[in-house]
Amino acid sequence: MNPAGRPDEILGRARRMSVGGRLSFRRHLDAVVDDRDLPLVDGGDDPPPLAEIVPAQCAHIEIEVGSGKGAFLLAATAVAPETFFCGIEAAPSYARYAAARLRDAGRRNAVLLIDNASLFLRDRVAPGSLDRLHVYFPDPWPKRRHRGRRFFGEDCALAIHRVLRPGGLLLVATDNPAYAGQIARVLGASDRLARDEDVERELQALGPGHGFSPTNFEAKYLAEGRIIRRFAFRALADSTR
Repeated sequence: MNPAGRPDEILGRARRMSVGGRLSFRRHLDAVVDDRDLPLVDGGDDPPPLAEIVPAQCAHIEIEVGSGKGAFLLAATAVAPETFFCGIEAAPSYARYAAARLRDAGRRNAVLLIDNASLFLRDRVAPGSLDRLHVYFPDPWPKRRHRGRRFFGEDCALAIHRVLRPGGLLLVATDNPAYAGQIARVLGASDRLARDEDVERELQALGPGHGFSPTNFEAKYLAEGRIIRRFAFRALADSTR
């Protein structure tokens, strides 16, 4: 039974997938994928809650928003085999491709979900569920009229804090300086999140799979000489949970 007030009670699949605007990239991937035994969930009109996607015995759960071709998930699942990863990807062809990479690599600790990540975090993830939330190279929506579609909007801090356990981490990377400024301002103003620059340095030193990398966008932008800005924010304890 759907909880009262859940957005998709009145919004169909097309509307759910377009809330916040459609992707400006990753519309289609020309790749032939064997669909057998894919670790893939198509959210459809009524995505299952995270608790039904993650195996019951998993104590550590992380979500990646916008998994693309699955480069980070492939590395992270190898580095942290005791952690279960859920990659949320709105583009079905990319979700299928990433899921196939995980299956072919023999990874059993991850799943791809086709859904709107912003909505899924708000209405399908119980409070304090996540050890980490990864958001790497989110669409910056550079046009002024589209900025309301950004993942890191003015009201994002509360929703992010809600899904993280106390002490849990939000990890972000972007090449867009204006968007980086907005992220630093919005999250930095929250009394529920605290930036941890020590963690930022530690994860970069540890290398691929531990946080921030690898992603296809990172490889592309570094090759182009762009500056990558990385953030780690820790969820503070909240007595109102």
